[in-house]
Amino acid sequence: QLKELEKKASKKGINSMIVKDLLQGLADDDLIHAEKVGISTYYWSFPSEAAIKAQNRILALEEELKKVTGEKKKADCDLASMQALLCDSDQRQHLMEKLKKAQKEDEKLTKQLEKFCDCDPEVFGQMAEGLQVSKDSANRWIENIWILEGWMKKKFVGHEQDIKQLFKQKGVTDDLDTIA
Repeated sequence: QLKELEKKASKKGINSMIVKDLLQGLADDDLIHAEKVGISTYYWSFPSEAAIKAQNRILALEEELKKVTGEKKKADCDLASMQALLCDSDQRQHLMEKLKKAQKEDEKLTKQLEKFCDCDPEVFGQMAEGLQVSKDSANRWIENIWILEGWMKKKFVGHEQDIKQLFKQKGVTDDLDTIA
């Protein structure tokens, strides 16, 4: 019983809380068994039980070792077969040289292709779209200039000549027209 154990531990100078924590830890680790009977809790352990658990653990580890050893042997065989395929033979060296030549040729052709990218229909189409957007933007600004000029002439009646002179100073000429 726990109370008897606590009394004996306190006679030896051990705190009763340490005894409770120790027993709970052993029970949690499944090293001892605890059973509550009425208001008392009984703790016990069988000496052969630990040996049986250790033996079962050894058997499980041996099984796992056999399994891992088999997997290692299979992997070693696979590695050996792959290495046999990759050994430097005359045929492999010849193929590697052909691959290097083909890569150099590909690089050379890619550089030549880059020279002609201006003639690419896709690039030309993108340039045409960009040109149209630029024309629309320029026409919008020209119309904005005309709107501003008209507003200034209405707002500052009698100063049309000054307004015309201001626009000429800023680079807006009489022949300014939208882009067709």
